[in-house]
Amino acid sequence: MRVVQRTFTLLTLRERPITIWVLSIFTAAIGLLIFISSKFPTDWFGFFCIVCANFMMFGSPEKFCLFDKVDNRVVFKQTGWLGRRHYHFPISKISLVEVEPFKLFGIQFYRLRLNLLSGERFYLTPIPSTDNQLLHYLAGSIQEFIRH
Repeated sequence: MRVVQRTFTLLTLRERPITIWVLSIFTAAIGLLIFISSKFPTDWFGFFCIVCANFMMFGSPEKFCLFDKVDNRVVFKQTGWLGRRHYHFPISKISLVEVEPFKLFGIQFYRLRLNLLSGERFYLTPIPSTDNQLLHYLAGSIQEFIRH
């Protein structure tokens, strides 16, 4: 996710995982070639590549987040192969923006979350990332935008 637009009243974030989509198409093509041209048991590796490519494609939606001070709202849209999701809530309901660390298989991952006054947690990056610097930069940008 990156900052696309920043004014005094608007902050726009967007994530377009084009590299993951291209990688998944390439993986599916290689998998299909292996599956068609090979015999048992190598053809199962080709099938495995196709399945992995599908998970990469379907698990990487495009995300758009708009913070609008004029209308006092946050709009989060997620568009992917499996459908669309749309969330919105008032900016004034955000109590804290933070980067949540956690470990999985010994690897440190991070997610960017908004803590709401109601106690709810809203994840701007539901899929974990290892890019700690980027998420801290985004959290700082959002927090600074909300405070001013």
